[in-house]
Amino acid sequence: MIRFAILDDHPLVVEGIRSLFQEDAYFQLVWGVTSVEQCMQLLQTTAIDVLLLDIHLEQYNGITLCKQLKEQLPNLHIIILTSYCETSFVKTALYNGASGYLLKNAGYKEISQALESVCTGNSYLSELVQQKMLQGLLTRKSATTTIAYVPHLTRREKEVLQLIVDEYTTSEIADKLFVSLKTIETHRMNLLQKLGAKNTAGLVKAALSLELLG
Repeated sequence: MIRFAILDDHPLVVEGIRSLFQEDAYFQLVWGVTSVEQCMQLLQTTAIDVLLLDIHLEQYNGITLCKQLKEQLPNLHIIILTSYCETSFVKTALYNGASGYLLKNAGYKEISQALESVCTGNSYLSELVQQKMLQGLLTRKSATTTIAYVPHLTRREKEVLQLIVDEYTTSEIADKLFVSLKTIETHRMNLLQKLGAKNTAGLVKAALSLELLG
């Protein structure tokens, strides 16, 4: 028997997967929650083999949380469950200890294959994710070799960027760093210019792609 759990801030996702496995004797969904706090409590009291983990959580980034959980519970297998298949997200998730990467359109067969795979010591990537990873590899091989420009960020800019990636609001960042809202907005504008991003999503993607965090 494989015991697994879900952390996703959309109740419909949790209930949808629960319905897929409700009569399954081999794959047992032990619990499904929508908050990180609930998840942390249950991980301390309930033994599971695999955690299906969303990326975008309220006030948390699932990829960052994955690293924290693996440090605390090294034997826990984590499969990222998300709608995003950008290769930068996949690479960072795997680097942070994820054993698999599933897209939210996965059905019973693929989810069960992923659960089985990671519990036997292997990794699992959705087919579309594999295709994108291969496409990126072939593109890099065929392109002329270039040195990626990595902008220099100040210590404070890195702190602000990490909090943005962790989905803190401008007000929350200002409170956490004990500075004014105007100061944070200035740092945000500087980051947008340095990373060539148009919005917060662009900042997150650039930060993960250029490996500016950690």
